[in-house]
Amino acid sequence: MRAVLAHVPGTRALVSDSDGGSFRLYVARRATLPLAHIESVPSALVPSPLPAVSRRPTVAEAQTFLNQLGVPLVLRGVPADHPVTATLLKAAGHTNVLKTWQRAALDVSGSFDDWLMQNFDHKRRKELKRLKARLSEQGKLELLDLKAGESLAPHLAAFLAVESSGWKGKRGTAINSDAEAAKGLAAGLTAMHAQGKVRFWTMTLDGAPVASLFALVDGGEAVLGKIGYVETFSRFSPGVLLIIEATKALFAEEGLQLADANAIPGHPMIDRIWRDRITCMDVVIAGPRVTAATFAIVSHFHGMKDASRAAAKKIYLRLTGRRQS
Repeated sequence: MRAVLAHVPGTRALVSDSDGGSFRLYVARRATLPLAHIESVPSALVPSPLPAVSRRPTVAEAQTFLNQLGVPLVLRGVPADHPVTATLLKAAGHTNVLKTWQRAALDVSGSFDDWLMQNFDHKRRKELKRLKARLSEQGKLELLDLKAGESLAPHLAAFLAVESSGWKGKRGTAINSDAEAAKGLAAGLTAMHAQGKVRFWTMTLDGAPVASLFALVDGGEAVLGKIGYVETFSRFSPGVLLIIEATKALFAEEGLQLADANAIPGHPMIDRIWRDRITCMDVVIAGPRVTAATFAIVSHFHGMKDASRAAAKKIYLRLTGRRQS
């Protein structure tokens, strides 16, 4: 993960060790306005803003971590029911939830066939088969999945190519539009692949990628990273077809219990495929050593900033007709 950090501007690893327990807040940025505090940084390279831990921490260890930070901590998009979140909230001397929302998830219990039958009616299942058949008519359709010991490079190259081929590339928001971000993704995924924590699925047509998706797996949970597809094939819904194939693979993986879509609320694609939900939140916390006045100032600042950004984004999307991303 430190390889990823090297390519995320302005971030650092904040580490706390206590009685054998360890917190590593990998993607965070120190801020000085309105007062000193630390804020997690949304990044495609690190899906979860929660501090990484080697095991479930105790409340005392979490309190030590917060006290060592010595300033308020703003966490963005954390799963509300995650055990690390629960422990941090119990340990915090000050807490202010800025926002809560629901995002798509997959309860990986039962079988893929049962899930498919329960989530899609006969008409929808028939439509998915039709789309796959029509895409197959365009050439030789293959699904490639990353296996242990295989090189990550072909999958990564395919993903970067298809993601930048569409509107994200034109707008400059694709990962490949930022050389440092692309380096960070490659470094981070390579390191995690060596630990067996990366899953990659690439759909090809006559050997050329049409859709690509990766996920990170750890401790019985999977988190989707990013998906990309070639928009010239959008009438065949290659992104949807690939999500279905990835879902089948996740159900087949032993020991997996939950998959987090890591998507925006109300995502137009994944919300209609994965019907389970995770409650997420933006929250400001601090250890008992932070004064109530300091905490209140930082919390109010972020509450006002978030409200202003939300209003500005709503106006921007309405005026430009662009989709939310």
